[in-house]
Amino acid sequence: MKKILCLFSLTLVSFAAFSADFFVPTVVDVRSSGMGGSHLCDFNQPFVMLNNPSGMMFSGKQVLLPTLSFDFGLPPSAPAKLFEIIRNPDSDKIVDTLVDLLKKSDGIYIDGDITLPLTFSRVANNWGIGFYNNVFLRADLPSVSSMSAVAGGDLLLVGGFSCPVLRGDTHKLSIGLTTKLLGRFSVSHKGSVTGLTSIDYSNLPAEMTLGLGFDVGVTYNVWDILSVSAVWKDLYLGMGKNLGAISSMSFSDEEEWKKFLYDGDLALGLGVQVPTGILKKVLTSFAVYLDYTNITQVFNKKVSVFSPHPLLYLSTGMEAVLFKTIALRFGLVGPYLSAGFGVDLGPFHMSMAIYGKEKGIDPGASPQIHGGFTLSFYY
Repeated sequence: MKKILCLFSLTLVSFAAFSADFFVPTVVDVRSSGMGGSHLCDFNQPFVMLNNPSGMMFSGKQVLLPTLSFDFGLPPSAPAKLFEIIRNPDSDKIVDTLVDLLKKSDGIYIDGDITLPLTFSRVANNWGIGFYNNVFLRADLPSVSSMSAVAGGDLLLVGGFSCPVLRGDTHKLSIGLTTKLLGRFSVSHKGSVTGLTSIDYSNLPAEMTLGLGFDVGVTYNVWDILSVSAVWKDLYLGMGKNLGAISSMSFSDEEEWKKFLYDGDLALGLGVQVPTGILKKVLTSFAVYLDYTNITQVFNKKVSVFSPHPLLYLSTGMEAVLFKTIALRFGLVGPYLSAGFGVDLGPFHMSMAIYGKEKGIDPGASPQIHGGFTLSFYY
């Protein structure tokens, strides 16, 4: 046993010794975005396996069929300029509009994700398996003379289970584990905003990333009303490789794989399913959630001055479902409001959401406004 622990420790050290830019793969969940983000104790949704593996014991059967969802974020001052670009899609005018916007702001951060129909999952009998396909764009434009952008696609294969520890009428306890296999292809660009019109896209550098991720969670439930969860999320071991320019990509062994370790975060969540009593025919369900997504920072005495403000990790949300069909959602992400609306007709679900998000390290430093929409099928 000691040999196994030593070997595992050496493996982690060897991965941590190499650095690589890495961000956690995202699956667009518009329903959750409308109520302050994904909540650990929100079990009545198809992404429970991704959010909290121990929640599969409480979710029952959840089957996600091919769906289409998108989420796009910009600074609050940018949407009006974006409509100008849509009305006048000339490349020179696009650059002029971006330059004008940069002169009136502290920079632009563009954040977009689309979950494609090649996405499906199934959770039943405490087990789950899923396949998720997402494309993304991240672009940081701090000034006219500087920009960096990365765009690409993720393929994510996920499998997990939850193990019932207690299953009484009053008290229930579950532990769960999720394993994720990630394949990512991306291209990147660095340069000036004014040089966008002269980019040779065939010479953009491409990169491949492979990763193995884990989530571990525990959930305690009382009277099917109050739930408390703790989940260590998004521990990733992986490696990335530069493939060269798009026009001449090579998978040869001449370029070394760069290893990385992303140690994830400990998140805590609280959920309350409020009994609706005699209002049940009108108010089908009412739920309230409270989450803190990086509890380790609270107890870290060596927190860097460049770490995000603790308030930014706090999220709250609520969902009220009327007549089993209309869903109204509200929440807070740090200091920013979120709101959502949904229509549920059997396996067909339509949701839209608008919410604020902070890209800086302090509330109000670099606010984003996000909008999301989804047409999904699950039951």
